[in-house]
Amino acid sequence: MLLVKRKILQSLTIKCTLATLVTFPALGWADEVAVVNQAEVNAPIEAAVTLSETVAEAQPESSITVIHAREALQKALPAEVQLKYLSELSVIYAASEMKAQWADEKVQQQFQQQLAEIALSGIAPQFGQWAKLLSEPEITGLARDAILSDALLGYLHFVHGAYANGNRWLYNFGSYKMAAPSSVAIQQWQQAVHSGDVSAFLKGLAPQSSQYNKMHHALKSLVASAQPTEAWPQLTASKQSLRPGNSSKDVLVLKEILIRSGVMAGEETAVEDNAPLADETTTKVKKPVSLVYSPELVDAVKRFQQMYGLDADGVIGNSTRDALNMAPQIRAAVLALNIQRLRLLPATLDHGIFVNIPDYSLAYYVDGKLILESKVIVGSTRRKTPLMSSALNNVVVNPPWNVPVKLIREDLVPKAKRDSEYLKRQGYTVYSGWGRDAEVVDPSTIDWSEGGNYRLQQAPGRGNALGRFKFNMPNNDAIYLHDTPNHRLFDKSMRALSSGCVRVNKASELANMLLNEAGWDDNKIQGTLKRGNTTYAPIREKIPVQLYYMTAWVSAEGNPEFRSDIYGYDRAAKEGIKELPQVEKLLR
Repeated sequence: MLLVKRKILQSLTIKCTLATLVTFPALGWADEVAVVNQAEVNAPIEAAVTLSETVAEAQPESSITVIHAREALQKALPAEVQLKYLSELSVIYAASEMKAQWADEKVQQQFQQQLAEIALSGIAPQFGQWAKLLSEPEITGLARDAILSDALLGYLHFVHGAYANGNRWLYNFGSYKMAAPSSVAIQQWQQAVHSGDVSAFLKGLAPQSSQYNKMHHALKSLVASAQPTEAWPQLTASKQSLRPGNSSKDVLVLKEILIRSGVMAGEETAVEDNAPLADETTTKVKKPVSLVYSPELVDAVKRFQQMYGLDADGVIGNSTRDALNMAPQIRAAVLALNIQRLRLLPATLDHGIFVNIPDYSLAYYVDGKLILESKVIVGSTRRKTPLMSSALNNVVVNPPWNVPVKLIREDLVPKAKRDSEYLKRQGYTVYSGWGRDAEVVDPSTIDWSEGGNYRLQQAPGRGNALGRFKFNMPNNDAIYLHDTPNHRLFDKSMRALSSGCVRVNKASELANMLLNEAGWDDNKIQGTLKRGNTTYAPIREKIPVQLYYMTAWVSAEGNPEFRSDIYGYDRAAKEGIKELPQVEKLLR
């Protein structure tokens, strides 16, 4: 035991390279060093080899030990501040002989902008703590340099794990647990420092989506507008919609919200005709206050509704009222959270089928060209459509519907109990089980209160729940795109109505495109539909499909747009609002 400890201490007091130092960052220097498994010792040594070579090229040896670097870092910081990655940073600063890692102020600002974005997103409070420290002017010199480095290591861990884990980290508040970044990530940073390419390195850490720059600039504007001290005005809750021409005490509040939201110009105080020029003894005559929901206000509300993907009808119901009551602080945090969600999408949406769940929209791109847009219906809050990436592999014409067990139990069995003929009228065939040898059972003879492992299948036809087309894509959740016999539901603005699968309003147009590419002409498509037999048409080239969830972005016209958080995935943003004061300073 003593021999092991002595050898470790000796390796720290001689001139050392980063390889020697990275080997032991996790060991407590004040604690007794335990004997460890040889394989556990070899692993960090091997991981550090390439990193040590990178640093050694620039600085072959360092006369500063890890212990000395650790002490210097701690001494530079305010007493109440602790570095999260002190062990790793002690190694890095020792190897560089305590040289600044952030000598370029422009590079500092570049990183602070990205740090501000992730702090405001609310993903982890630690990002906000770093933002707060960096917004304090008294934090200077080595202390500031160390905090920037500390924050970067935390950011590296998130960035390098976001693509693989983002569906959990960015949609399940509290699921992200910060840890140390990989040695490879640290190595890449150190290579950039020694080569003077930190700016390019940081640019590579930002989301690579074509939306990023537009969303970043929109965020800065939102954060600036979110700083006024007065509270955001609120419309009162009401069971009655406010319609054009109505009178309401809410009109004054509505006007203020529309002006502060930037969709309506403010009014100057009017002066009575022929009034003398104002001096110390004259006063301006104010127009009578109107409580009428006027055409001017209606037009502004329609513009606001378009920002939120609502029906632009000028009627203020619950959805529009909720959107109007959303303060800019919340909008800024939601936009910051969605900036991080860009990491899960391709840099450009140029090939494949993309469904934005809270926007209830589908877009089909081929070689960079948008060839189809369609409204969709997605899963309800009880049966959410999952986020996923897959690929269409076939189109089913005249599909039957094998009803999922959960739907049989929760939806169909209660109806069959009340009406013994319901299943027959709806075209369902009941089988005694799920095996190939299962027999057809007369549903009117079944006592549903006794349960049973019955399989239900709805025959193809216009009344089939899947409509005339189904679009299959491999996944573990049995999710697919399909047609529907009830197209009236697409007229609703809130379309979280399905059992998880995605109903496509323009399913026929999508099917015709795909079937034509598969070699079907229009006569074959129409003939197959008329015959009513189920037919599978393989797709020659699998088409990528992405089901994603973005509640904020920037339109082609440069305007921020927001959508209702139908599944409650934006909870992190409410935590991120706490970081707004320091974020505003870092975004300047």
